[in-house]
This record gives sequence, structure tokens and C-alpha cells, in this order.
Amino acid sequence: MTADIAAPMLHVLRIRGRATPESLAAALGSTPGRVSATLLELASRGLAEDTGKPRLGWKITAAGKQSAEARMTGISPEARALVAEHYETFRKLNDELKQLCADWQGRAETQGTADFVAPLAAVDSGVQRILAEITPGAPHFAGYSDRFTRAREAFGAGSDSHLTGVLVDSYHNIWFECHECFFITLGRSRQAEETARASSFVDG
Repeated sequence: MTADIAAPMLHVLRIRGRATPESLAAALGSTPGRVSATLLELASRGLAEDTGKPRLGWKITAAGKQSAEARMTGISPEARALVAEHYETFRKLNDELKQLCADWQGRAETQGTADFVAPLAAVDSGVQRILAEITPGAPHFAGYSDRFTRAREAFGAGSDSHLTGVLVDSYHNIWFECHECFFITLGRSRQAEETARASSFVDG
């Protein structure tokens, strides 16, 4: 009964390290009851454990991390090549989203969500195309499409926090997690990429 969200849940825990049942329910588009049942199932398999601190929630175990990463990296060479190819487009969109978030945070008092719906929709259209292309061969990316859509629609409906908020499944938070998923899938690291970009900027 809970198997259909067990793997996606373990994926989220691997990306985040730890998460509360409430935040997992939001990320998975599920109910607290199903999430709690699945967490207990993962715990029984030694893949996750309760931190005992409600504010921190549950965390992934070493075995859970290994299992989640195996799912991300155990794709065919052809699928990995496709992910790598589309990651270059994702990086360009990443710059666009960072600028959009900066513009949103520095917006004028007269500006609201309606003023930023169009540029967010443009970024979303791009990332949705990427996800549609890579998900068949890399199914661990599957959950991001719906999460992006929920965040975009919530923001468009006037929820300020759903673009850059930290306490909700905001577009920026989801993007950060999706970016981390690319890193793990391709065997890369955020630190190495940022260092390389900084060096390129200086050299240029």
C-alpha cells in the first residue's frame, strides 16, 4: 500500500538529509497518514529513522543513503548521457531563476506575485521540457515536475512564499533539490562546479 511512495520518499530524504512528515507530505503530494505509514516501513527496513526531535523529523540512514543513491546512479549509460546533455540547459535556466528570485526579493512595494508570474512560467516551461525528456530513463526525477507545478500555481494564486520561501515547498527549494539530484546522478558536486565557475569568471 505504501510502496508507491517509499522510493520517492527515500529520495527526498537523501536529498535533504532529514525532513518532517509534514514537509514530506507536501513534497510528495500525499497525506500525513500515508507518509507516517511509509516512514515506519522504511524504518523497519533500516533505511530511515526518527530523530526523536519533532522539529527535525526523520533522517536517512547509511543504508538508506546507499539505496537512494543506487537508484539515482544505476541508470543506463544512454540515460546518463541524456541527463548530462540536458543538465547544460538546466544550468542556464538556473541563472534565470536566480535572477528572478533576486528581482522578487528586491521588488518594489507596488509589485506583487502577478508581476512575476510570466518570467516564472518561462523558467518552468523550460525545466518541464527537461524533466519530460530525462524522466523515462531516470525515473527518480519524476516527482519534481508535479512539485514545480504546485509551487508555480500556488505562487500565481498569490502565495508570496511559494517562490523563495524556506518553510514551504517553494519553487526555489524544489529547484535546489532538483539541482542536487543532477549532481548525484552525474557524480558531480555543487562545490566543484561553483569553484570552476568562479575560476572561469576570474580568468575571463
